[in-house]
Amino acid sequence: MKRKQIYLFNDGSAFFQMEEQAIDGQLDYDDFPPEEYRYFSKLSKLGYKNRHNGWSKELCEMKQEEYREEYREACKKRNQRVEYAEKLQADLLRSAELSRQLNLADTSDAALITALDLLEMLLNEPGLSRRIQRNVHFA
Repeated sequence: MKRKQIYLFNDGSAFFQMEEQAIDGQLDYDDFPPEEYRYFSKLSKLGYKNRHNGWSKELCEMKQEEYREEYREACKKRNQRVEYAEKLQADLLRSAELSRQLNLADTSDAALITALDLLEMLLNEPGLSRRIQRNVHFA
């Protein structure tokens, strides 16, 4: 059974070592997340081209910087997707709570306010409930 190793992609010195290993063709990146896999695969191919196809060190460093920038962008997009997913999860939990409150509301005014809060959250339009409540006259 293959033992899983934990990689520290946020640790600068460990990441630098992994870059060097990838360039030298000594890094096993098969179990890496997609963004890291793509980056280290490109570095591995870059090292191969330097060793076997005679690519200059300057060209390889330029390409490595280009790949690093692509990797940073990919990580940034991944982090945005994670943040969006977390917000969506929180909104789902909140909507369930608001739906419960709506069903338990003892007055029509309380039900209206809760329904407006729920609508605001579902439409992702901050302030919608407050704006509508200003124009509604409660009993």
